[in-house]
Amino acid sequence: MNCCQKDHFDVIRNYDPMPKNPDGSIGWFLYRWDDGKNGVRRLVRCRVCGALYLVQAYHLHPFSAKKDWLFEDYYAVRDEREADHLNRRYTGIQLEHSMTPAFQLAEHEKKTSLTRERPI
Repeated sequence: MNCCQKDHFDVIRNYDPMPKNPDGSIGWFLYRWDDGKNGVRRLVRCRVCGALYLVQAYHLHPFSAKKDWLFEDYYAVRDEREADHLNRRYTGIQLEHSMTPAFQLAEHEKKTSLTRERPI
């Protein structure tokens, strides 16, 4: 929906960027090149329409003189239970390759672009 804009979301839950194993050790980072500092996941709800999204946000650090990019992928979920399940089951790379985001926000040099991968 077009009502789902970055400033229209309430954060329902912030997820740990370094999910833990039962023994307390780090199970994995959101991204294989990440040290847990640059990737976050959260569950958000649109204040306008009530849609829920699992948001995966991460910095992409290029290996050149170019500036960093910040990406936010918004995955539509039915409920909090589905979001919790996806968070526990998938690393960042696995989620990227298993699901298509409803839309993506990208920032580079203080510019924001909205890419709708498919209609919501």
